[in-house]
Amino acid sequence: TMKKATYLSLVIALVVAIFSSCGEDRTHEYYDLTAENQWIYSQMQEVYLWRDAIKEPSRSTFFSAPSKFFSTLLYSGDKTSFFTDTVSAGSYGMTLAVMRDPIGERPSKVYALALMVEPGSPADVAGIERGTWISSVDGATFTTTKYNVLQSGVGGDFATEYIEYDDEEQKYYWVPGDTLHVGPSVDYAARAVYLDTIYTVRSKNVGYLVLNNFSGEEFVQQTQDALLRFVANNVDDVIVDLRYCTGGSVANAASLASMFVEPALYGTPFGSLVDADAVPDTTYCYTRQQTTVCDKKLYIVTGARTAGVAELFATAVDKSRSMYDVITFGARSAGVNIVAECFQSPFGFAINPAMHYVTLADGALLAAVNPNFALDELQQVARIYPLGSEQEYMLYNLLYYSINTQLPDAAN
Repeated sequence: TMKKATYLSLVIALVVAIFSSCGEDRTHEYYDLTAENQWIYSQMQEVYLWRDAIKEPSRSTFFSAPSKFFSTLLYSGDKTSFFTDTVSAGSYGMTLAVMRDPIGERPSKVYALALMVEPGSPADVAGIERGTWISSVDGATFTTTKYNVLQSGVGGDFATEYIEYDDEEQKYYWVPGDTLHVGPSVDYAARAVYLDTIYTVRSKNVGYLVLNNFSGEEFVQQTQDALLRFVANNVDDVIVDLRYCTGGSVANAASLASMFVEPALYGTPFGSLVDADAVPDTTYCYTRQQTTVCDKKLYIVTGARTAGVAELFATAVDKSRSMYDVITFGARSAGVNIVAECFQSPFGFAINPAMHYVTLADGALLAAVNPNFALDELQQVARIYPLGSEQEYMLYNLLYYSINTQLPDAAN
């Protein structure tokens, strides 16, 4: 308490000194010293979804660290906005699930399971693959709520283990694996189209599209190319996998959705971004594209990480395809109906304030997707197959459904 009081006294003394030293007007020095937070304040006043709730900061608050100052401006119910220190921020290039020992051998032990690894990322270069179990980083373990060592960005030695089955004892157990050195995180942008391929099952062709996000200028062309190839190969069904898709551009989502709906809907609303008073700021419409797969059966995969624009795509297409139903599989999506936008500062950091609510064409607020068929991709943790493998739990079940119009007994 004494240290905090001393620090506050020093800040106040500094402010007083700036304005009273030698009777000079030294206001400019105050703004020079607080330029970073002055920039944050001006941006938030202009674009923040709840800007009317921003309380004017005290002069001493402007001397706070930018990340702390940003947090003081946020509305109490805001779970979307975030601050990015672009000097240290980055990514190892992997999506993780953190959980207690799934086989019960060590009930108190917590592991991290790699679900997706970006090609060329620090995690990929280190040898981490989908299905890799991480038990510690530089000897430090983690919990289900505190796992900063997995995201610190400084790199380190990631100890791994794997699960084996003992036929005699008829049980699973943990086996020590390699220790993989992961380099420092990098400013890594996950590619939007992670995978697109075609499977032939009993003479039936199924197109499979895995999306990381709806971001990037190349998104529309990449997805159009994939669907053109699907059409050229006479696919009967299309699977769009959004398990790890965390959002992106609404315009890109509208473009992809336009390829799945009947031409009669071109020019009609896809979805809108609205302000805190539900007044539309921007409305996006279905538009004519290079190709259409509106006559194909569509399956969409969602998960707990499916958020924002990805949820809008799944919901809007489901409501718009009157001729052909959309069938959803997986887990309930995140239920994120607020979008944030990144503003890069001239000081080496970025702010990502919440800016709009997302609504459907009928004006209803976007809600979470509850799949028609609940499937847990961690149902078989002993063997997590690569994405795109026909043995991978989710894809296996969807390919089975496309042929039999029902799930295997083991999945029901």
